Amino acid sequence: MEIHITHGQGIIKALYDGFASCLIIRRPVAINWPDSRGSVGEYYAVSELSDKEKITFSDGLNQALTDGTEAELMTSIEDFLKLFENGTYQVNLGKIPYDNSNFYMSRSLPADENTNEQKFSGWFYPFDDFNYLYTLESKSINPERTEYYIDLIKKGGRPKPIIFYSLFHLDPMLSSAFVLDGHHKIEAYTRLKMDIPAVFIVKDNSDYSSASEIMHGAHHLLHDLEFEHLFQNNEDNLPHINFLNDEVLTNALDKILRESERIDIPVIEVLIRHHASGLSEDKIWLNKRLESLAENIHLSFFNFRKGLNVYFPQYIEDYKANAWFLKTLRNTVELNTWINETILK
Repeated sequence: MEIHITHGQGIIKALYDGFASCLIIRRPVAINWPDSRGSVGEYYAVSELSDKEKITFSDGLNQALTDGTEAELMTSIEDFLKLFENGTYQVNLGKIPYDNSNFYMSRSLPADENTNEQKFSGWFYPFDDFNYLYTLESKSINPERTEYYIDLIKKGGRPKPIIFYSLFHLDPMLSSAFVLDGHHKIEAYTRLKMDIPAVFIVKDNSDYSSASEIMHGAHHLLHDLEFEHLFQNNEDNLPHINFLNDEVLTNALDKILRESERIDIPVIEVLIRHHASGLSEDKIWLNKRLESLAENIHLSFFNFRKGLNVYFPQYIEDYKANAWFLKTLRNTVELNTWINETILK
């Protein structure tokens, strides 16, 4: 069933910039991206909405998802879609296969237990048949509610979760599926080792979203380590961020320059680009970033610390092109030499 939304409230939408996906429900809820270094596959993060921010499903939708007819369900879903951004959506009934599906949710890290921040880091490999990201933390799963659905399913009921799948045709393998409703139902079906009947809402997308918007969402969600990884590896999209007019992302960059033990190529290219522009405002911006880099905690005036890993370009005759090579700077003297030969060249 195809549904066109023209006056949507824009409360629910998914963003994708060709590298990272971000689900928005009034504010960022989940984000995931490929691990370019091949170490853990993909990170993802989930942030639980406050009670006031949560979308309140109408009694009619809940009833339709639990035991309504297909006509009742489609009518309720059409009303629900008015909360989404404008666009064309495909709504279908189907099944989530138990044997080759994976569900990922936030499980608080020990460091989070005594804080009010709802942040989480984890990983999964993106090339399984089906991956679904929960939009609730594990601590929000109520065992009694799960048992209620287990009992209902055993008695013949077939309650359905809602899956939102934002399909980006330029990178279909990296499109993401988010569980909008029905976490307890999914828990019940998986406990029973059964395929999961579900409502699938699919939005086709032909264009990428703003990298800046996604990075702002990621900054809200992620721990420093995860955000740094996303920031330093988003090489195709960093050039499109207007750092001069973005204090939040500039401050985030300064933190990386001061604290990271490695400055990756995409960040180096951002610095080079601001130098190459020749504009006075770019030069002022760059000088402040270089001041942050000079304060990097892994450097010392002498060689007392482990050093800062950076890259430098070198021309390769066989390929008739420059290639990047890794080197370790031990002190501020070496840093200044690298800046002059790489950034200010």
